[in-house]
Amino acid sequence: MRRRVRWIICLAALLALFAAACAPDRTIEKPALPETVKTEKQPPTITLNIDGSTYIPDVTRSLHFDYMKGIILRQALESSGIVQFSEDRKSILSVGDVSLDSTLEWGVRLNDKDLPPSAWDNPLQAGDVIFVYVKTVGSYATIPQQASLLLSINGGSSKPGLRRIYVNKYEDNTTVRDLLKRSGVVKFNVNNTLIVSVNGYVPEQSEKWTLKVNRKQLIDGGMDMRLKPQDGVELMLVNK
Repeated sequence: MRRRVRWIICLAALLALFAAACAPDRTIEKPALPETVKTEKQPPTITLNIDGSTYIPDVTRSLHFDYMKGIILRQALESSGIVQFSEDRKSILSVGDVSLDSTLEWGVRLNDKDLPPSAWDNPLQAGDVIFVYVKTVGSYATIPQQASLLLSINGGSSKPGLRRIYVNKYEDNTTVRDLLKRSGVVKFNVNNTLIVSVNGYVPEQSEKWTLKVNRKQLIDGGMDMRLKPQDGVELMLVNK
């Protein structure tokens, strides 16, 4: 009897060991911790806004530069690659291909405050916004769109370096010839009837200058045409 009980106990122990060995693994995995979101700190910048208004939209743009400690406003303007200063560096000669007549000039604002050229060497701060716009000489008011005339000079594929746009303040009774002479780069013959050169370039025998007003070609004698506010004159070098 005792041997039988002992055998039953041993058998039960073996069954328990077998059941434990065959049981599925119930190891509880720890929940994965959420990954830490890495945010890269953006470097401080300076913004340069150039406003050509609706009259010269090609020059309108917004540029952003990384801020560097000690940078001055003049350096920021030069780094744009489109702002060109006069020889004495006291005024802006042109922005892109756009120049202004003697009655107009490029104004500069810093954070909505107008700055004279004497303040263009002041250091900038991170986040500063520079604004360049067209204004009347001696005034901080932008020119009205209705009071402007536009002269576009296009050297075509043979002389692309002649490309230039001149913004002029409108004056009553201004003719096409007046506008060309006012640019300072168009030279006429003695009688002011024939264009001799533009910015020093004299056309070859196979070339000639053509004139358009508001994209319509002028016929002979058209240089005496009186212009209206917002008129655009194009002087283009073409092959005969």
